[in-house]
Amino acid sequence: MEAHRAALAAAAAAGPPLEGRTYAPEISWEPEVQAYLEAALGTEQLRRISAALARPPLATCLRVNTLRTTPEDLLRRLPDALTPEDRELVQQRPPFVHPQLPDAIIVPGSGPHEIDYSRTEGREVIIGRKAGEAVMRGAHVFVPGTLAVSAGIMQGDSVAVSVGLELPGTDRYPFTRGTVLGSEHAAKQVEANGGAGHDRSKLYIGIGRAELNRSEFFQDKGGIAITMQERVFRTPGCGDILPGEFMLQNLCSLVAAHVLAPTPGSRVLDMCAAPGGKTTALAQLMGDQGEVIAFDRSHAKAAEVRRLAESFGLTCVKAYRMDATKSVLQPGECGSDATSQQPGQEGSNGATSQQPGAAQAPAAAALDAQQPDGPAAAEAGNGSGSGTAAASDGGGSRGRRGGPTQPVSEATLKRLERIAAARRARGLEAPPSAHTPEGKEAVIKGFPPESFDFVLCDAPCTALGLRPRLVHRQTMRELEQTAVYQRRILAAAVQLVRPGGALVFSTCSINPGENEANVRWLLDTYPDMQLVQQSPRLGQPGLTGAIPLPDGTTQQLLSEEEAALVQRFDPSAELDTIGFFIARFVKKAT
Repeated sequence: MEAHRAALAAAAAAGPPLEGRTYAPEISWEPEVQAYLEAALGTEQLRRISAALARPPLATCLRVNTLRTTPEDLLRRLPDALTPEDRELVQQRPPFVHPQLPDAIIVPGSGPHEIDYSRTEGREVIIGRKAGEAVMRGAHVFVPGTLAVSAGIMQGDSVAVSVGLELPGTDRYPFTRGTVLGSEHAAKQVEANGGAGHDRSKLYIGIGRAELNRSEFFQDKGGIAITMQERVFRTPGCGDILPGEFMLQNLCSLVAAHVLAPTPGSRVLDMCAAPGGKTTALAQLMGDQGEVIAFDRSHAKAAEVRRLAESFGLTCVKAYRMDATKSVLQPGECGSDATSQQPGQEGSNGATSQQPGAAQAPAAAALDAQQPDGPAAAEAGNGSGSGTAAASDGGGSRGRRGGPTQPVSEATLKRLERIAAARRARGLEAPPSAHTPEGKEAVIKGFPPESFDFVLCDAPCTALGLRPRLVHRQTMRELEQTAVYQRRILAAAVQLVRPGGALVFSTCSINPGENEANVRWLLDTYPDMQLVQQSPRLGQPGLTGAIPLPDGTTQQLLSEEEAALVQRFDPSAELDTIGFFIARFVKKAT
């Protein structure tokens, strides 16, 4: 019996036979969440959506910087900027300007393709789930993404690439990093984690060329470990070409900016702005005339928005660190100057300060990773921790013990440069940062009520619509808490938009509780807010009726008339987008 179990484990460790390798993952949900979504969407529709979420969208959307070039000119120059492989793909499936979004170029992809894995001769590399999701969107495999490899792989060998999934309910993989597939060690790991029950036969995403020998895959060297040659899903890699002339942006996100439709010279607010795609789209639609205020809950996120605006040559964008739920100034706080700037952070032209130079950017990035109020701390605090404290102290930057922060020394900058260089050598991205020797990104106390003509509230969400995603772990409690948090942000957004002004609310989730139920709540809570028609309209109507909840209550959604006014983007629909939701409101003039 023991020998039989060991044989099964060894077979599982070595991988499925060549003819059994494909890409057809079966996505599962937490049971309560699945029952809830089935009640809202229908069992068959949820099945189709789940299958779509495991695949990347095949249409890549490029938002053109129309202040620098035209879509037609970019279409002409795009093929020459691509790799030979991607150039061949766009020749087979030519890009085109979107018929309803004149600033968007759509680059078609193809797939899923059947792959003949016989030429790999059984050689395989298992990569982590997040690395696999990136590869399906056009990336190659970097060294940190590798988990386990076959014995005897040499540089130049063709290898099958499969995706490893974490064990249920954990962040732990069935293989420890560095495992040799087919070895006794691998067999013992598989046996300990369920033996032959660990099946990755439906998680093969293509064939690549090994750029390293097997022994080098796990020596923390940087760079590309595997160059992908045949992919199940083929989309051109456009992320690092023609900088400042376009950016990759999900089509639905660009639709949300167009739906808000800010006019030149207006005052616009983007409440949860990072990484800045919608912020810069709004500024473009305004012809860089007027003012776009963008904030997010950490210095690093606010700086990310500012840097993107600078790369696009936009001057009307101001980025701040701000907790969106506390962005409305209360009576007595509304003075002539609502902002709390740090020394040296804002020049005479009103734009936030520049980075000290490209050479210092990696060091600044490494510094941010060590700060108690850096991105990780902000995420852990759900936007209500250090950002709130910094915004309320009314003065300059404060240190950990409450005193003023000191300028960064040359010695510290050099040390941080070495840290950043070491991360790059291992193929790791240094975290973005707003830290400079002069200080941090500007902090702002808030804004008086009715300060803005247009407000975009692309709220933090459960991201149940992003693609590709191979694991969904959210619980009903997480879904409910996220929806409540969004209502806090929406309450601030309603106060900040002026009478006659427009508010757009959007999420990248398929969860009705974050979408239609929050629209229902807003309409019932604020009688002066009116749900209105949207243009352009690419999505489907929203959901109607009520959904039974696990606690025995019901969740009210929209009427037929209201549902016809919102846009719900179904990832399994022919449009082939991520899952997304958009609602547009106008505040009634008094």
